[in-house]
Amino acid sequence: MKPLELSCIAGVWNTSLGLLNEHLDGVGSDLQLWFPWGGIWRGRDLAGSLPPTDFPDDLVKPGVSRFGGRFWKPFSVNGTGWLISVRAPNSATPEMANWELTEKAIESLKMLADFVRLECLLGLTMKILENQSRENIGHWDRVRNLSVAIGCELKLAQREIADLEMAALLHDIGKVGLPDELLELAGPLDEEERKKVEAHSLIGSAMIREIPGMEMVAEIVLSHHEAIDGSGYPRGLKLEEIPFGSLIIAVADSFDAMTHYRPYALERTYLESFTEMSGEKGKFSPEVLAALERVLKNLGIIDTKPLVGNREDW
Repeated sequence: MKPLELSCIAGVWNTSLGLLNEHLDGVGSDLQLWFPWGGIWRGRDLAGSLPPTDFPDDLVKPGVSRFGGRFWKPFSVNGTGWLISVRAPNSATPEMANWELTEKAIESLKMLADFVRLECLLGLTMKILENQSRENIGHWDRVRNLSVAIGCELKLAQREIADLEMAALLHDIGKVGLPDELLELAGPLDEEERKKVEAHSLIGSAMIREIPGMEMVAEIVLSHHEAIDGSGYPRGLKLEEIPFGSLIIAVADSFDAMTHYRPYALERTYLESFTEMSGEKGKFSPEVLAALERVLKNLGIIDTKPLVGNREDW
């Protein structure tokens, strides 16, 4: 299972690494911070994520270990195990052995541990959704990445990007209660089936609202199928009433649906999909569509077709 990484917590990682790096001055350099994830370890340094790795069990024993030309020291903060690693000359062993976390570093790692657990929980939830239906495979991750790219293109604030990323990941969480056969129907839905499918935004929003601090995320999820002319669902909101994050996810979600597997439609090229969406007057925000076009052009992929497997391969 591929680890989920939330771009919105990069700042928390950087803060923790910065505090540790400052306190390690004179002890070592090239700081790495690792945490256990299943049977492997995930880590980051000041440049970004490191490849998941399987470390020897000796590294988590108390004290300082040497491995791979680096010094390693384990710490536990609120029940979460961490490995701190630096490059240092042999003479630095005593300094590393006596080195301890500062109070600021401990508080930062506590916060980081909460986000790491959230990442793991969200990753598991998304894997459950993927296993429920073919159309979900990779969908949440692509919608998340595209939504964040659009949000950054529109220069949203950091908090807005964080809420947008969480909502994009969870926009279809309400589908967990839908029968598999309903999600895989190839033909048009009848009235009863349509109502069941459309209820997923209400269900998902209610689930998310149970989590403290996620009220805006819940509102974005609730409204991601609204249309700017009021023809969407579940509340028939118009442009000025729809959360801006919902307008972004509506575009990213529909764009991904057009360019990847769906039981009820053929995949299109990026340009074909964008052109069709631009022609649906009253459905999508023109501002968000323009941002999508800029993102695709900046990536140099607007004239290409997504790399997808044959349906027979699913």
